[in-house]
Amino acid sequence: MEEKHNQDEAEITYEGQDDQSAEKKQGWWGWLVAGGAFLLFKLKTIFSIFKGLFIFLKLGKFMTTGLSMLLMIVTYMYIYGWKYAVGIVLLLFIHELGHLYYARRLGLDTSLPLFIPFVGALIQMREEPKDAKTEAIIGIGGPLAGVIGAFICLGIANLFTAPLFYALAYFGFMVTVFNLIPAHPLDGGRIVSAISPSLWLIGIPMIIGLSIYFFNPIAILIAVLAIGKAWKVWQDRDNPYYQTDTDFRVKIGVAYFVIFAVSAYYTYSTNQVLDQFKPLI
Repeated sequence: MEEKHNQDEAEITYEGQDDQSAEKKQGWWGWLVAGGAFLLFKLKTIFSIFKGLFIFLKLGKFMTTGLSMLLMIVTYMYIYGWKYAVGIVLLLFIHELGHLYYARRLGLDTSLPLFIPFVGALIQMREEPKDAKTEAIIGIGGPLAGVIGAFICLGIANLFTAPLFYALAYFGFMVTVFNLIPAHPLDGGRIVSAISPSLWLIGIPMIIGLSIYFFNPIAILIAVLAIGKAWKVWQDRDNPYYQTDTDFRVKIGVAYFVIFAVSAYYTYSTNQVLDQFKPLI
């Protein structure tokens, strides 16, 4: 009897061990399946991350422009309202596209526009222009595109008697006038460098006067940069960089003064129209 009891216990023990082994096997298989699924998920995640980084690097230039535009719109939205904020950022974008178009047409590698709230927008040239003629063509591209954008706004304003578009037109013309002040690094300073850098002697006092009158930090910075640039050029005044042919000087000079005069006139006239709408704006 005792021996039979021991055999029963042994059978129970063996059966228990078999059950435990089966459970262990199932446990191991479960861990393997779970580990495989986890690894597969991780590989998909890693692949997605690398794919995202590739797309980001590929589209990073566009994203930088888009995000900086969005930041400027959001910043100005709280001051002027979203409609005017979107309008002025688009006008600045059009202005910068003018620079970008001529720079790329002349074979210069440039960045896409970058927008900085309360400063404006800019493109970065990764290589310097070979001469003042090239610099002047790129420089006038922005004001030319900008004044076209301002006229489009003025046309819409006249067609629909829309105060918002009168305000945008005024902004477009005013920014063009400011940028055409003949002081480096403003567009006007770059343009007149092909006519005669001596014209900076007119632009520098203008920008200094504006910086003092309005006490604008940006204008003060521009004045400092303009003085520094003028001094540097004076020290290297025999540099052939600024030697341009007479025919080009006449053409770029006429274009410069026409755009400046037209923009100044419409800045004044649009402001007069805006005075009638002030209670509505």
